[in-house]
Amino acid sequence: MASVYRKPSGIYYLAVTFQNKRIIRSLGTRSSETAKKLIPQIEKQILSELINGTGNRRGGHLSFPALVKRYLSYNNHYWANSTLERYKTLLGNYVANGLPDNPTTKSMTIRVINSCNNWGYKYGFIAKPVKMEGGSKWETRDRVFTNSELKIILEEVGDTSFNS
Repeated sequence: MASVYRKPSGIYYLAVTFQNKRIIRSLGTRSSETAKKLIPQIEKQILSELINGTGNRRGGHLSFPALVKRYLSYNNHYWANSTLERYKTLLGNYVANGLPDNPTTKSMTIRVINSCNNWGYKYGFIAKPVKMEGGSKWETRDRVFTNSELKIILEEVGDTSFNS
């Protein structure tokens, strides 16, 4: 069974389900007319992939550093600039140095790595996504005031018993 839907970005996607296996593929267009023309061809490819267990996957053998470059340069993530910069930092540090020691940064890095692997699998750049465990193991941090915040609290608060 196939269904077509449009994401908030405006891009149309085709989802095909066969025997409880589902593959979703971007049609790469915002035009409904173009999407309608692409559906039969893409649906045949996906069904072939589901039925035969193989498909027209593009490569499926990228190294992780090459996958990271593609993942970060992909234009349709619709990330904020700060998210892109953070992902570049986390993935770049992971490729260069491995996982960090800090538990919170480590869990964030693992979540980004899993996201990258899932994206690579979805678009056929790797044959099988590798899920790393530990993406939910972080330490909570206590809020620490900056010097300017402490100055405001201690000098500008009017309650005399507070300052003592």
